[in-house]
Amino acid sequence: MPSPNPSSATPPARPDRAEITSRKVVGLPERLDPADDSLPVWTEHYLDLAVRGVRSAEVTAKISRHLERFGAWITGGLGHDRLSTVTPREITAWRDHLATAGNRGRDKSPAPMAPATVNNHLAHLSALFTWITAHAPEGLLRNGDPTKKVAPLPLPAPQPRALAAAQVRTVKNVVDRIETFHELKGPRHRGAATPRVHAHARPLRDRAIIYLLFGTGLRRAELVGLNLDQLKPAEPERLRKVKKARLVGVRGKGRTSRTVFLGRDARQALADYLDQERPGDAAASTGSAALLLSAASIAARHPDGRLSARSINAIVGEIGRLHDA
Repeated sequence: MPSPNPSSATPPARPDRAEITSRKVVGLPERLDPADDSLPVWTEHYLDLAVRGVRSAEVTAKISRHLERFGAWITGGLGHDRLSTVTPREITAWRDHLATAGNRGRDKSPAPMAPATVNNHLAHLSALFTWITAHAPEGLLRNGDPTKKVAPLPLPAPQPRALAAAQVRTVKNVVDRIETFHELKGPRHRGAATPRVHAHARPLRDRAIIYLLFGTGLRRAELVGLNLDQLKPAEPERLRKVKKARLVGVRGKGRTSRTVFLGRDARQALADYLDQERPGDAAASTGSAALLLSAASIAARHPDGRLSARSINAIVGEIGRLHDA
C-alpha cells in the first residue's frame, strides 16, 4: 500500500483568535520574562496576544492609542516605566488629567475631554491590567489591579430633544396637507373629480399617527400595540362630536397600564382614518383587532395587518423629509 504524500496531509488546525472568549486564556510567550517590570513590554504583549486579530483594526488602533497615552503619562510623571509602581493614585491622576486637559484645541492648547471618552480610556486600561494580573507573578503587582479602585467619571444627564413650538406648527401644516403629497400626478390622473393616491399610501392613517404622537406622548411599541376596542368611543361619527375620547388599557414599560386622553386634532384624525381607510385594510385582514393597519396592498405585512415599530420610523421619517423639502 503506497505511503501517503506528506505534502497532501492536512496541516494541524491553528487556534482562531476570533474564537478566544477571554483575554486570560492566552499564555505568555517564552521570550517574555514574567518578572519583567516594564509597562510598555506588558502593554505590547497584551496587544499582540489579546487584541490584534481579535478586535477590528479600528478598535485595535484606538486601544493602542489610549494605552500609549497612559504609558507616556506614567513615564513623564515618574521618570520611568516600571509596572510595579503603578497605583490607584496614578490612575486617578491620569483620569483627572484627561478630564481637564486630555484634548487639544484648535490652537493646540490643552482642552477638556468628554467624560464618556475619559471612561473609554479607563475601560481599555482596566482590560490591560486585568490581563496583566492574570499572568504576572504575585510580587509584580503587590496591591492587585490598580484600576479596580478608580471610579469612572459620572456622565451628564441626557438632554431632552424636542421640537420647538414653531417646528410643531410647521409639521402639523404638512400633516394637514398630507393627501396632496401622495396623489397620483400622471397625465391620465389630472383633472379627476376625486384625486387618487398611491396604492400603498395611507395619508389619513399617517396623520392620525402624528397627532397621536404629538398629543399623547405614546411610545412606538405602545402605538402599534393599540387595538380598536381600546378607543372609547370607536365610532367615527361619535368621535367627531364628543369632547372627550380616550385610549384605555395602554400597555407601557414594566407591565404598566394607563388611560390616555385624546385632543381634538387626534380625535378628528382618527375619525377620518376609521371612516375612510381602515375598513378596507381590516377586511383584507379578516377583521384585525389592531387600531392602526398597514396597507392591504403590501404583500409582506403581518397576517393581522398590524404595523411594526419600524413602520412608525419610516412614516415619521417620510413626513420629516416632506417637511424639510
